[in-house]
Amino acid sequence: MESQRKPSDFLYQRRGPWPQPCPEHPFGEAPAVLHLPLRETIDWWFHIGSRYLRTLLSAPLAYLRGIIQPGLQMVSDRDFNDYLTKSMMAKFIRPEFDDEDRRVFGDLIKSDSLVVDLQAVRVVKTFDGIWVCPSKVLLEKTAYGWQAQCIHLQSSKELFYPNAGASWELAKYFVLQGAALCATLVVHPLLHFPLDAINAITKTALPKDHLLFQLLLPHTRFTLYLEKAVLTFKSSLLHGKWWMPYAPYPGPYEGLRDLLVEGYAGIEQNVNYPAYQYQLECPKIFGSYGEYHRRYYRVVQGFVDAVLANLSKEEWVYALHWVHYIHAWLPGFPSRESVASTPQLLNKIVTSYLFNVTIGHTIDHYNYGRMNIRQVPLRLRTPPPSSPSESSRVDPSRLTRFWDNGKYEMASKLFFSSSTKTSLLNTHYDFGDRQFEIQRLVDEFKLKLQQTEADLTREGINYMPLCEVAASIQF
Repeated sequence: MESQRKPSDFLYQRRGPWPQPCPEHPFGEAPAVLHLPLRETIDWWFHIGSRYLRTLLSAPLAYLRGIIQPGLQMVSDRDFNDYLTKSMMAKFIRPEFDDEDRRVFGDLIKSDSLVVDLQAVRVVKTFDGIWVCPSKVLLEKTAYGWQAQCIHLQSSKELFYPNAGASWELAKYFVLQGAALCATLVVHPLLHFPLDAINAITKTALPKDHLLFQLLLPHTRFTLYLEKAVLTFKSSLLHGKWWMPYAPYPGPYEGLRDLLVEGYAGIEQNVNYPAYQYQLECPKIFGSYGEYHRRYYRVVQGFVDAVLANLSKEEWVYALHWVHYIHAWLPGFPSRESVASTPQLLNKIVTSYLFNVTIGHTIDHYNYGRMNIRQVPLRLRTPPPSSPSESSRVDPSRLTRFWDNGKYEMASKLFFSSSTKTSLLNTHYDFGDRQFEIQRLVDEFKLKLQQTEADLTREGINYMPLCEVAASIQF
């Protein structure tokens, strides 16, 4: 019975970890988990931290490549459209237009138009000699697919069109820079920090023999210390100190940290940046990148439904406690009462968590980490164009310095690219006395994942090898 449970029945004897308000922005960022058991610290340093230290040894080669291949590469209109509509940048595409969008684009907006809004970068404070510019892109559907109809740059309040020559070429770089900043510091962090509360409370509030604990535990490893390092370490890449060979961002810590706030707290009166709400469905993402998510999400959902059908009455009571504790920390997370009255909500909660910390998180890193850093810059050493008629030639080789590219390459190797330690396909679940019964469900789950990969490959929209999908947030 519930009342007979002893502290030894829990992973850390009911002594934590537990969420707390984030010290830096207690009302603007997700709850943080900062006080961790020693075993999690050792496990992270041995398996993950050691990789960072080894990778740092390649810094001289990264800077040498920056010297050999200076500046940026030209971005064709086709590549530009592909970045916006067929990569993780598709997360910024929305069919809704707010008042500001209508003011900017006016009669250009059609019934099937889409917008890419990168206004969040307005909070970035840049280093001397580096520029950032908020932008919006209007997309139109053509016989050749979705294409950029025009770009609006906030600095000049002008619209730039594909036939505008040098000004159009430069405007594209500022859009891609804004997308890179928003991808890495606004949208993707929502797959990291809000989910830490679920990670911590799972380890603390559920008994070790609870089916939900056994299902989720392999998907919580390495994560909490990683998040603590990003948020609190002075060596984090958010701190753009000159001596850091891996800090590629265009400005200092204060403005970069504000991007995290905009991602979580949202931007007032901007429909494209709502405040964070825990999602109970597959993320709504445009195009083939979204279809990739939807296919795998259905497989994860079926697995979770099958496993949680085996919950006992006592386990259901603890699952409701688990829901109640997390509800206090995450906006949009269902309450105990709502789950008690609609049990299927528990399955949706677990599906969302399991999918996002595995496939949803890994694919973002895999996709972004393979973008060309000489086409998708984080720093630009020229002001944005002031007018569509600006005719001065764009020299890509002068848009960045060699150390800008060197820092960017090191950040990609260390943080942006995927580097899987434990994979989803090789995940082992310890279901105790029910191992034989539920292992069949695990085997079926992995077969369905492989079939989905084969289907996506046949259709030409498989974004990464399934074998590289991580079992948890570990990079």
